[in-house]
Amino acid sequence: MTNSLLGIIPAAGSGIRARPYSYEIHKGLFEIDGRSNIARTIDIMRDDLGISEIVIVVGYMGGAVRETFGDGKDFGVRISYIENQHLDRGWAWSVVLAKPYLASRHACIMLSDEFYLGSNLKDMISSGYQDQLVTVAVKQESDPEIIKRNFSVERNGSRIIRLVENPVNVQNDILGMATFLVDPKVFALLEQEYDKGRPSIDFVSFVDGLIRDGHDVAAFDLTGEYINLNDVSSLEAANDMAIRRRLTSGES
Repeated sequence: MTNSLLGIIPAAGSGIRARPYSYEIHKGLFEIDGRSNIARTIDIMRDDLGISEIVIVVGYMGGAVRETFGDGKDFGVRISYIENQHLDRGWAWSVVLAKPYLASRHACIMLSDEFYLGSNLKDMISSGYQDQLVTVAVKQESDPEIIKRNFSVERNGSRIIRLVENPVNVQNDILGMATFLVDPKVFALLEQEYDKGRPSIDFVSFVDGLIRDGHDVAAFDLTGEYINLNDVSSLEAANDMAIRRRLTSGES
C-alpha cells in the first residue's frame, strides 16, 4: 500500500520532562520493548498509512537521530532531515520547515513521542481526509488529568468545533493526540501566521484558530492503546504495555 502522503516527524525538542533519561538519550530513541518510538512511528507511517517518504525535523541530539535512521533504507522508507534551530518558536515551526518537501501533497504529522499499540490508524487513509483541511486523531479518555497534559477536543459528530491545549477545565472525555493529516494549504496558512510577527506558535492552538475561521477540521476516532511519552513514568508505562502485549500474543 502506497499513497502520496508525506510523513513528518517533529523530533527537535529536548525532552525536559523525560529527564534524567533525556540528558543522554533523545526521547524518541528510548527503547520500548526493544524498539525506539521513532522507529515505531516509522513502522506506522510505512505499514498502516502507506507512506514511503518521511521528513524528520531534528534539533536536540539531532546527530543521534540521523545516525540511527540514516537515509531510511533499512526501514523501508526514504528519510530526509531538517534542522530546527529555533525551538523557541514552538513546534509548529518544525511543520513550517517541512514545507519544501510537500510538492502539493497532503501530510501526516506525528510527534516523535506519540506511542500507539494495536491502533486502527490505518483507517485514517479511508476517513475522507482529502475533504478536510485537517483531520485530528482523537480518543475517549476517562482520566481528565491525561487530557490536561495533552489537549481537549469538542466536537459535533465528526466535525471538531474546538481544541484546547493543556486545558485547565476538561469539558468531556475526548483526548486529542498529536497525529494530524493536513492539507498542503495548512503550511502556507501557518507560515503567514509567523510572517505576522508571532514569535511562537503552538500547532494545536493554530488548528483551533483555523476552526474559528470557518475551516473544516474533522475527528478520527482512534481505537487501541495510546500514551503521550511526556515524562519518565509514561515511558515506563509504554514499555510495560508493549511487553505485556507481546507476551500475551505469544511473540518472542
